[in-house]
Parts: sequence; structure tokens; C-alpha cells
Amino acid sequence: MLTNKKKTTKSTFILLLLSLTLFSCQPKNELIGMWQVEKVQMGANEMTPIARWMQFNADGSQINGNGWLQHTYGTWTLKEDQLSVLDENGINSNTDPFFIEINDQKMTWKRTEEGQEVVVTLKRIEKMPQSGGNQIKGLWKLTKATDDGNDITAILNPNQKSMLHLRWDNTYVQHNMPQGKNYGVYKIHGHKPEIQMVNYGNESKFSFWSFSFQDSKLILTSTDQKSVMEFERIDQYL
Repeated sequence: MLTNKKKTTKSTFILLLLSLTLFSCQPKNELIGMWQVEKVQMGANEMTPIARWMQFNADGSQINGNGWLQHTYGTWTLKEDQLSVLDENGINSNTDPFFIEINDQKMTWKRTEEGQEVVVTLKRIEKMPQSGGNQIKGLWKLTKATDDGNDITAILNPNQKSMLHLRWDNTYVQHNMPQGKNYGVYKIHGHKPEIQMVNYGNESKFSFWSFSFQDSKLILTSTDQKSVMEFERIDQYL
């Protein structure tokens, strides 16, 4: 039969062991969930991707992506304050783990790459963030077009039925254009609101446009600032 002193010593040891276990699990518990990248700083340069998110699961798995697209999956491990993320379908470099710090709904990662300090700032989120690339998808009616300050709406849209359909599979169709129907592919830039378009055919041509939104309007501005096209979202073909 244990004496009172031995009972006290054993109880204290068990409490200490439980405290250490809970403390060691706490950072992992705080990490579990979905996070969005707010800022990526490498030395003096900022390289923040648009709508980049990561989800850390309790079973040690992780997924990540941009906007509504999940494109990577793998595993994660956390030893004290050092986080290692393995992308099973991605490219992994032999870089050191990130030193992380979690403060309520914010998280910071730090490590050195190519002799420069990399700092990643993240915030906790509940669902995948929407990107401009998600918002731009759909059917749009051309309402106004200018070139070098000249209004060319009547030329591009003589019947007021010209439309641009940006499809989910990164192809586009221009309907009711003066030359008929045009087909092509488009790509959204990963770090800024810019769309790159190239048409199908024997005379393929690349064009680059920055995009913005005003209520239900989409505004495309050529990167040389000479051409501007305004569209209104619709849900039926004209």
C-alpha cells in the first residue's frame, strides 16, 4: 500500500506528464484547419500568390490550392516549432523546415532560401477564398469598347449581341462578332489580375489584359493601356 508521500509524488508525476503531453500537442492542434496566404516576402521582394490556401488535417495529410482549385496534396509534420510540408504530386526542394509562430488567427512562417529570409504570413479561414480568376468565369455581354480613346463599340458590336464566354475549362468563345464566332484559350496570372488570351486558327495571336470588376461589370484593359472593353454579366445567350 502506497504511503501518502508516494501517492503525492506519483500524482504530481502524472500531472506533469499530462501537462507536457498537452503542451506538445497544442501547436499541432492550433495548426489544424484552413489557412490563406496573405503575404510572401523574400528579402526585399514580395511574391504573394493570389488566393493561395492550405488545409492541414489532423491525420497528417494536407491539401492546398489557389481560389476554388485544389491542385496539390501531401503530408505535414511539426516538430516543436518546425513545420515540414511534403507535396506528393509536386516538386519538393531540399530546403529546411519553416519555423512557425501561431498567434490566435494569424500564423507566420520563416526560413532562409538562397541566402535570403523568406517570411510567409497566413490567416485562418473557414472556406476556400474566391480569386479574380473564379469571378471572371461566365458569360459576358460587350457593352463598350475603346481603342486609343476612340469609341469602337459599333464596330465590334454592331448588333448589340457580342458576347464573351469564359468557360471553366480555360477556353473562351466570342459570339456574334463581326467576323463570326472566335475560339481560343485563356490563362489567369497567378500573382496579379491579368488574363492572357490566344485564339485558335492559322493566325494565332496572344493578347494580355488586366481585369477589374465594378458591380456586375467586367473591365478588360490591354497591358499597353490602349484598348478597353466593358462587359455586363448575363446568364443567357443573346
